[in-house]
Amino acid sequence: MKAAEPSSPASTSEGTSEATNSKPAGKKPKAEPETLEQFVEYAYGRKGQPLTLKSKVEKQIAQNARLDDAALSRLLQLTKGDTLLAVPRQILLLSQEVTGLPSLKAALTSFVANVMLRHPVFSDAGVQGALRNLPEGLPPAEALTRVAAFEPPPSAEAEPLKGGDLRDLRHNAVRLFVTWLAVNRSLNSEELSSLLFQVVWQPAAKDLADDNARLRALTDIGQAAGVGLACQRFRQQAIEARAQQDLAQREATSLRDRLSAAETQLSGTAEQLEAVRAELQALRESSSAEMGALRRQHADERTHLQHELEQLRGRLVKRLTDSVDMLEVGLSALRKDTPRVPVMVERAEHVVDALRAEVQELREE
Repeated sequence: MKAAEPSSPASTSEGTSEATNSKPAGKKPKAEPETLEQFVEYAYGRKGQPLTLKSKVEKQIAQNARLDDAALSRLLQLTKGDTLLAVPRQILLLSQEVTGLPSLKAALTSFVANVMLRHPVFSDAGVQGALRNLPEGLPPAEALTRVAAFEPPPSAEAEPLKGGDLRDLRHNAVRLFVTWLAVNRSLNSEELSSLLFQVVWQPAAKDLADDNARLRALTDIGQAAGVGLACQRFRQQAIEARAQQDLAQREATSLRDRLSAAETQLSGTAEQLEAVRAELQALRESSSAEMGALRRQHADERTHLQHELEQLRGRLVKRLTDSVDMLEVGLSALRKDTPRVPVMVERAEHVVDALRAEVQELREE
């Protein structure tokens, strides 16, 4: 298709001979693209093959890295010929190889975004939100799942895709979407491998019915580098997971040992506590018995002292009463008209002797 070739004065016959890889005598070399529009035409002429640009060509295109509305319309019309969506990923990959020319890189990425947002395989609102990195967009895994399960809507204008073409379209769309995520969300190879494994590889592996099918799938692998990179990532993850598991097991063993030691110490402490409790109970019982004996002894002593005190009180009352009586008799003798002093003296001496004897008895007690 002529529109898929880069801008060139070459004739249609030259393009045909170029497609058959023949080199007729006198053929002029194809001109290098000088504008972004010419480069995109060149890329679509490659029909999904890898793209390369010389440094001087990059700089030349960077000077004309803008697409006006007319050029963009022509190129978008050209992209309709790429029914299996094989070209945009190559353009996106090439944009990442452009260094020092941010305007060219941005223009290439913007063109791919236009193509993706207009293609039916990315027409789902959630997928478009993921492409635009909008808050309401789907998470990458869910968006990629919808892309991988794309079913073209019935159309009277276009012929339905055959089974093989639909499979290729889904495959190319998945690779393009993953590349877009890597470029615009800076996902690393480990994250991309996990995403592809979750959405594409693992579901495909579940469809393998038997060992022969699995053997066929393993021996049909074409891109060894990609498989090697993914396996290397998964192997590294497995190694790290195994190291973490070993570390966790060592920590668990250490914790079990510490727990066992703690349980042993706890058991010993419990035994000591039980012994202390028993000792405390015995001490309480003995103290209670001793306190009971002391209370009884104190009660007996108190009763005895009270009895002695009553006896002492009675004796003192009698002594004092007798002394008062004697002193009153002596005072009566003194009050008579003729005082009888000897009687008073006798009575007083008797009282003094009695009181002195009582004092001496109290001291001895």
